[in-house]
Amino acid sequence: MIKIIFFDVFGTLVDWRKSLINQIKEDNIFNDDDLFLEKFVINWRLEYQPILNKVNNKQIPWMILDELHLKSLNNVIKKMKIDYISEANKKKMILYWHRLNPWNDSQEALISLNKKFLTSSLSNGNIYLQKNLIKYAALEINFLTSAESFKLYKPNINVYLRAAESLGFHPNNCALVASHRSDLKAASKAGFFTIFIKRSTEYGQFSHKFPKTDFNPCISVEKLTEIKKKLIN
Repeated sequence: MIKIIFFDVFGTLVDWRKSLINQIKEDNIFNDDDLFLEKFVINWRLEYQPILNKVNNKQIPWMILDELHLKSLNNVIKKMKIDYISEANKKKMILYWHRLNPWNDSQEALISLNKKFLTSSLSNGNIYLQKNLIKYAALEINFLTSAESFKLYKPNINVYLRAAESLGFHPNNCALVASHRSDLKAASKAGFFTIFIKRSTEYGQFSHKFPKTDFNPCISVEKLTEIKKKLIN
């Protein structure tokens, strides 16, 4: 029986791509066209999993996601040969990840699910980042669970096992909702029930740049608001 539903955050509950682009435009960080902005944001996100893997493999020391976002930002700036971003603007851009807009079904779904289940994030985002983000996006969620607590990043299987343990649940009582099959595949190995949410616009026109994982989840939904009915039925 599922008692608690964990949620991935970036891409699953919030639209990081459009949110980052809009904030960069608002602050006039770049004087470039929209395609360049989108390429920049996509390239930044493409640095995400590789740098997390380096932490998990002990190739670099443990750092919270805010620190890793800065390192990956510097990598992108170098690769794209951008030479006009000040250190002050870099710090500002790291905080963009603290202010991401929710998908249009996230708020309603969490309110509904909270009436039947416990809910928690299960994110690579550090706790401070998550607190700011959940407040900004007005997401009603019972617990915040972070990789920061375990000094490991998803998709390391111990993140899922220890997340369940930290809240007093057996993995068989846990579900994970995510828009990334790689996340769900790892959670499944830990014993979680898996729920895939299709976010067709998460990567814009650049979805082909992101690795695909072959995995069939327990259930798939088009909207988060479908989850409650599918689980209860």
